[in-house]
Amino acid sequence: MSTNVNFLMSLLYGLTLLSSCSEGKSTEILPTKNSTLIPVVNANEFQELVQSSKEPIFVEFSVMTGCFRCNEMRPQVQQLKTNLQGRAEVVRMDFHSNQTLAASLGATVCPSYVYFSNGQPLWVQNYPSSGGLLNNKVLQELNSHSNTQSENRSLEGSTSF
Repeated sequence: MSTNVNFLMSLLYGLTLLSSCSEGKSTEILPTKNSTLIPVVNANEFQELVQSSKEPIFVEFSVMTGCFRCNEMRPQVQQLKTNLQGRAEVVRMDFHSNQTLAASLGATVCPSYVYFSNGQPLWVQNYPSSGGLLNNKVLQELNSHSNTQSENRSLEGSTSF
């Protein structure tokens, strides 16, 4: 019995992963008045942003329509963008148009999220996920980076004899 339940759960999970990310039509959740749209960037804009940004970059690989998981996460990522205002850049890339890039970064299903700092990907979070988990991971990285910078400034300010 346990083997059958595990098999069925695995099958349902697999079907759930395969059932979305279609290119069909759906309604998209629009941001509220007080929020800022998350920019959708193409591969060239993405490369330039990663290379030139002084701030960390949080990238969402998703599809703009037809994916219930992407639609479910969109307001949570929008809230994350609001929380990170001035501390990290948040952008969105079309998963279908950038599948090779997404796969090279470890983004295997939409939506997937990649966090960059100093031009390097630090971590990838594939769906299933939540806004709270993403927020905690980003804040942990920002705090870790902030602590490292403080330690470096302390070391630079001290002199050894």
